[in-house]
Amino acid sequence: MSWAPDETQARLDDEAAWLYGAIFAGVGYGVVLVLFSICSYTLWGRIRTRSTRTRSSVYLFIYAFISFSLVTTTFSINSRITQLSFINNRDFPGGPAAYEEVIFYIPLSMAWSVTYVLASWWTDLLMLWRCTVIYQDCKALTKVAAVGISGLVFLGSVVISVLWIIQLSSPSSSPYNNEAMGINFTVPFVAVELMVNITVTIMIVGRLLYHRHRVARVFGPRMSLYANLTTILVESASIYTASSLFFIIPFAAGSSFENAPLQIIPEIEVVASFLIICRVLQGKGWSNEVIAEISSGGGSSAPMRSPQGISVLSGMRFGQGPRETQASSSVRASECAV
Repeated sequence: MSWAPDETQARLDDEAAWLYGAIFAGVGYGVVLVLFSICSYTLWGRIRTRSTRTRSSVYLFIYAFISFSLVTTTFSINSRITQLSFINNRDFPGGPAAYEEVIFYIPLSMAWSVTYVLASWWTDLLMLWRCTVIYQDCKALTKVAAVGISGLVFLGSVVISVLWIIQLSSPSSSPYNNEAMGINFTVPFVAVELMVNITVTIMIVGRLLYHRHRVARVFGPRMSLYANLTTILVESASIYTASSLFFIIPFAAGSSFENAPLQIIPEIEVVASFLIICRVLQGKGWSNEVIAEISSGGGSSAPMRSPQGISVLSGMRFGQGPRETQASSSVRASECAV
């Protein structure tokens, strides 16, 4: 005997997508909780000790706390909405999926949308900061161009995000239509947000690959700072870009699968941020000190240590005059600036 409800298969698929999204969001929040515990414990230990306390540690601790607060809010609200749709209002005409698709304007759902947008902005700001750090050894024009392009794309994302929030605030509108304003900003919002991710990702990955080639050329393949694909993917937050693609492609195709990744994007955004912070805390992320060791002259013949802890004990020296780094061969430090 079948106990299936009297609903079409398409409607059941819509409901399954919403429910799977809520479950995956819980899994993602568990990952966020673990990473936040690791980052906050390490950062707080550094802040409490005067000898290890730095401004960057304080800033990263504040950033991690705000990120965790935002994702906790989105997860809590999403869980409550799932309860309202599948339990409290399960007899809504069309079922739970129909309820989830039309209640974006209620205060609870609007709170989720606002915190989701804020989490996106917060993650983008971290990526802009990483882009600034990685490009800081370039010539002034290149650095300004790199940061300026990513900054302009981010400002465009902010404008579209505000318009999208205004769209959702109308009872006659939703992410799927915009009767109040006449223009559906959902696709532009996700597309511009994706453009921010892709732009910054390409810029960071390109710069890391350049540094990898240059460092391996000077110190040998074992000294490549970014010698594996995992490092590059983490540093560029590529999983954040992938999560946006998992949403926008089904949405553009009109597939009900879109409702699952929509609910887990906030968690993936914060996971990407915490992975970057973990690398910075481990001394494996690109930093001012790494750039200074490789690109500048310091007049010291002391052993240099890579971010992975590999000491370079050869007879290299950093010249004061013609800015040359000498190992087995001389490579001008001016090659670092492009």
